[in-house]
Amino acid sequence: MGGCAAPATVGPGPTRELVLGYDDARATGTLAFPSEGYESVIRFQLPDGEHRPLRLWLQAEAVGRLEITIYDNTFFETPGNAIQTLTREISAADLSNGKDGRWVVEDLAGLKPLKGTVWIGVHKTGGTPTIWASGVASGQTFVRDNDPSNPMGLLPTKHTPMIRLELAP
Repeated sequence: MGGCAAPATVGPGPTRELVLGYDDARATGTLAFPSEGYESVIRFQLPDGEHRPLRLWLQAEAVGRLEITIYDNTFFETPGNAIQTLTREISAADLSNGKDGRWVVEDLAGLKPLKGTVWIGVHKTGGTPTIWASGVASGQTFVRDNDPSNPMGLLPTKHTPMIRLELAP
């Protein structure tokens, strides 16, 4: 998907939205992807009940192509089956300096409602994209190698990617 997302249609009257993120809104470094198998994953524990996904936000620092996957949760609290996979070409117009409030936004309004725990995974599929990260060690961010011949599981990270998940309760 490319371009900016249009506002979700939620109907008449006031609406409520949840914007979930684990960073502290202060970009202190970047997250790079050393290989196409290297994936950064964030665990999002949703509030009780079902929630309609609206948008996914990320702050990009360098151009390239990213694949963004929303995973369900397994019994072992790891990313499970893919719910949705999006490909995003990050262009120079999408880039942020980490302080300018510029976000790349993906429209998720067509997805089925989510509940419980979901995981957002991001990895490169072309170029050398990087994402801004904060210095917060949230306990919800991990890296892994998606190569099935590599036994590396989820490894916790000390930095949290600037990725947000927007939902409607």
